[in-house]
Amino acid sequence: MSETVNEVAVLHVDDDESFAELTAAFLEREHDRFRVETAASVAAGLDRLADEEFDCVVSDYDMPSLDGLDFLDAVREDDPELPFILYTGKGSEEVASDAISAGVTDYLQKEHGTSQYTVLANRIENAVEQYRSRTALKASEQRLSLFIEQSPLGVIEYDRDFRIVGVNERAEGILGYSEAELRGHTWEAIVTEDSYENVDTVTDQLATDTGGYHSVDENVRKDGEHIRCEWHNRVVTDDDGEVVAVFSLFQDVTERIEREERLRETTARLTALFEESPDMVNVHNVDGDIIDPNPQLCEATGYSAAELTEMKVWDLDRTLDAERATAIWNDMDKGGRRRAESVYTRKDGSTFPVEVHARRLDLAGEDRFVAISRDVSERVDHEDELERTNALLSTLVGALPVGVLAENSDRTVLAVNDRLLELFDISGAPANLVDADCRELAREAGELTTDPEGFVERVDELISESEPVYAESVELENGRALARSYEPIELPDGTGHLWMYRDTTEQREHERQLQRQNERLSEFASVVSHDLRNPLNVAAGNVELAREEHDSDRLATAAEALDRIGDLIDDLLTLAREGDDVGDRELVSLSSLVADCWRTVETADADLRNELTVTVVADRSRLQQLVENLVRNSVEHGGPDVTVTVGDLPNGFYVADDGDGIPTDHRDTVFEAGYTTSRSGTGFGLAIVKQVAEAHGWEVRATESAEGGTRFEITGVDFADAND
Repeated sequence: MSETVNEVAVLHVDDDESFAELTAAFLEREHDRFRVETAASVAAGLDRLADEEFDCVVSDYDMPSLDGLDFLDAVREDDPELPFILYTGKGSEEVASDAISAGVTDYLQKEHGTSQYTVLANRIENAVEQYRSRTALKASEQRLSLFIEQSPLGVIEYDRDFRIVGVNERAEGILGYSEAELRGHTWEAIVTEDSYENVDTVTDQLATDTGGYHSVDENVRKDGEHIRCEWHNRVVTDDDGEVVAVFSLFQDVTERIEREERLRETTARLTALFEESPDMVNVHNVDGDIIDPNPQLCEATGYSAAELTEMKVWDLDRTLDAERATAIWNDMDKGGRRRAESVYTRKDGSTFPVEVHARRLDLAGEDRFVAISRDVSERVDHEDELERTNALLSTLVGALPVGVLAENSDRTVLAVNDRLLELFDISGAPANLVDADCRELAREAGELTTDPEGFVERVDELISESEPVYAESVELENGRALARSYEPIELPDGTGHLWMYRDTTEQREHERQLQRQNERLSEFASVVSHDLRNPLNVAAGNVELAREEHDSDRLATAAEALDRIGDLIDDLLTLAREGDDVGDRELVSLSSLVADCWRTVETADADLRNELTVTVVADRSRLQQLVENLVRNSVEHGGPDVTVTVGDLPNGFYVADDGDGIPTDHRDTVFEAGYTTSRSGTGFGLAIVKQVAEAHGWEVRATESAEGGTRFEITGVDFADAND
């Protein structure tokens, strides 16, 4: 709204600058209180609206870049009520309908001749007058609502039959009733019988006349306590003189009636705002003499009331300069307020930060200043901690190896790091991009991708859905690949958006190399399975037939060698085909699994002590390979009568035996492929154990058992939850 009430400030936006200037001239000639400013584009018009206030906007429809409806949408986002007249030479029912749907105030089509400016001037004047009337009415209603809710007096609203329809919070406090308990009742619910006659007289007068009436009556609270209240009653009528409502403003004056006027006023202020205030309060004069401190001020500073009344304000607040403080107080009007951040000094010399609200008042004819102070130590500490946290977060975000962008709820930059700018070749420093338009940044970044339009659409889609997304692939034109993650974040002013981009080019190349390696291993496994196993089977069959025809130790040795070759092939195939892969993980009872493995492995006269109680999350098939190889290792190296013990660890399990154990300097090498100390072993069993463990993300190590044998510990295992 313009600074002068009679002046009407109009912003006319039209890409035809000559027409805009002509229209401005005619409008100002039509009404000398019109002041018309022009702009040649929507962007320029928005800038003008941001820089100064206008009473009305007149806009052309057909303009380059952004049209009049785009302009209307932008204006309505900031001010839903500002008069906006679409003044266009290309009118249509569709445009008019869209404009009305978007909240246009008026729609006027350009015509030939100067009479159109008179019509436009009238439309502007009518729109502005209506706008100002609505604004004034809304302000009036807000003031009335604030008065009722924030009034220090109790307020009761009656209908024309004197039934209660509403009370404010202060009235609830005075009478002890809630609004719901009083609504629908008459005044009889809160008045003692002794006051019925007096109240009847007042209500009769209110019912037949207009104006205000004052009375002091005896009232009764919900708890039965009798109090004296001073009432100010007024009838509200419409233009026809009909009663619309009756308002009663009242206060409890029980104490005031019993005391002299001076004592009543002092008690009313100090009891409500002074003695019982959780804040520190002191009353002082213009010379800085502390006249009346409240108990909270005494408690917070360590001074007694008597000590404080012998002090000046600047003895308590040593940041104050006496001369400057006195000058400030003298410049304050009666009822004027000042706010300041300062520091109080306690009696023991320690200090604490305060927020001070000072007001100049006339207390019983005396010029006084009431200073209400609040200890803000916690807030200051919190702000300091927040500042340190923000500094730390800024440092962390800046040092992250991934690109990070945090958006506000209005899609402006909250924070961004150098890595993100580097990934998308965006110029500028992170600090300079704060508050920048993230939509524009998304378009700029999208130009570097293989699908710029799809990039922007996907960003908008993720924001619309507000669901987290992790490691989504983004391909760049230069051949590099990024992984995008999105997370909605809750901010004080709404939902923000956190984006992280990680360069996965090298990782993808590594994965491709692994894929090619796995393909070669798979091919190797197929060759081994087909080209070696078939001749081996032929050799084993012929040796068996030969042993049936000839009893020879050499044939027995050959058969054992062929069996060992078969075991070697099985272990090599396991290493090559399954590698570091694990299948679907499931809940596996270790105790049951070990029992199954014990039955499938040749254990001779060995004993098993199964002390396992846990259930783990693992690929059951591969876990069985691990356990079978550990059990087989204990039996092969610990002897036929070895005792194998399996039990729980805090984060895994162990397999131990009471055999000869493994020398300390060999405990790391036992997991290497081909390592064995047994003539019948393949040297791959423990390599498979390590492979299975690492495929699950576990660790395995060899150590000495309690009996001096070998103990294998598998740790980092995921246990099933108790509720699973």
